[in-house]
Amino acid sequence: MKYGNPEIIVDIVRHEHANMDSFPFRYGIHYERSTQIQLFNCENYEWQEFNVTFKVNANFYGKNGNNEKGKFILMYKDGYPNPKVVTVIREDIETERLLSSLLKSLRKAYKITPQKLMDLHPLYKEGKANSFDKLAEILYSNNNKTNITNDELEAIKIEAKREAEEDHKKTKLELEKIRANAEEESKKTKLELEKVHAIANEAFKLNEAAAEALGEKEKENKILQEENKKLQHEKEQGRQRGSNVVVDEAKILISVDTNIMYKGSINTILTLKDGSKKTIKVETFDKNLEVTKKAQSLIGKKIKTTAWDPINDPGKWSSQGYFRHIYEID
Repeated sequence: MKYGNPEIIVDIVRHEHANMDSFPFRYGIHYERSTQIQLFNCENYEWQEFNVTFKVNANFYGKNGNNEKGKFILMYKDGYPNPKVVTVIREDIETERLLSSLLKSLRKAYKITPQKLMDLHPLYKEGKANSFDKLAEILYSNNNKTNITNDELEAIKIEAKREAEEDHKKTKLELEKIRANAEEESKKTKLELEKVHAIANEAFKLNEAAAEALGEKEKENKILQEENKKLQHEKEQGRQRGSNVVVDEAKILISVDTNIMYKGSINTILTLKDGSKKTIKVETFDKNLEVTKKAQSLIGKKIKTTAWDPINDPGKWSSQGYFRHIYEID
């Protein structure tokens, strides 16, 4: 989950700009609660403010499990286990940045909602609302039902452009600061390279790193072996209790949503890479949340889930997507 990795887990905060404006309008999705998603094929990392905010191009699974792509601005912030999404655009162009400012200004003025933005998403994809002026025209048309007067819209447009210009100036200053830091670091690096003993030190470090990597691999293999033993033990338990333990095929876990009301009870719901979901009833099968916590630790990894069907009623629970336990696999 570090800067520069090909895959990272990010936090989408429920009440902030990305979830309220960018995702609904550009991708047709809005999360009811703060959510973690996995970004993959991450490339073109670029610091905006060193060790605080950065840009990255990445793919993610969006509405109906569709493979989407965007330019993300992410921030490291205390209180969040992962970088949080500040905003996301489809292309790093001026019109997209102005759109972001307009969307934010409209929401702050209580003139638009995430649901309305999701309704406008098809027009955005068709190119009918993919610029500042096109969207403003649609919002002021007789059919938009947003109750925005021409004077209000003009004031919002002015505020949005002012905010976009300020963001641009701030970005420019931060880039100049990064370049200055990079030049300073370059000078230090040259001095260090002139020291002959650094070669021996680096060789020693490489040997240490290789030994550490080997130890981590052995530790990982041991964990996977233990997981397989637990799975076999669960199968035996199921047989002894008159149930058939159904093991789902291996899939990558994308996200874990907690405290979800489903069929009259609180559940934890897993979303897998193929778009399918798995559900566990907390009150009955996960009172101490051990299964939920384990699932959260396995986001981005390949897992299997199990369901217990009565021997005389095959598919009773597994066919509905319920699960009891989760296992990491190789």
